Amino acid sequence: MNGELKVRRARRDDFSRVRALLGLPESGDRAERKRFRRLVSTLREDLYVAERGDEAPLEGLTLIAYVRGLGPSTALVRELRGSEEATQLLLTCARDRATARGCMRVELPSEQPAVLA
Repeated sequence: MNGELKVRRARRDDFSRVRALLGLPESGDRAERKRFRRLVSTLREDLYVAERGDEAPLEGLTLIAYVRGLGPSTALVRELRGSEEATQLLLTCARDRATARGCMRVELPSEQPAVLA
């Protein structure tokens, strides 16, 4: 593949590319588009994508939810998809974002929580 793999926050116009990565039909219905617009604009969750270029298929994605409550602030990696290179880069991004948001822990899918302190 050409180009350097980069991670960035997902945008509204990534709807079709995200669905393609997830193996879903690109079109989606109106309700799915509305949910996606809300997802990329909320402050409670971050959707990050890994790509090599604006037109190339996405290499990976991660969805991070931030939880504050009675225990330590935690970032939950709710979704992690893509190539091995992309997932490693996205995990680094998730840990960096969690630290920037003051989270003390990152919980990964099917892994023990990781303490950031």
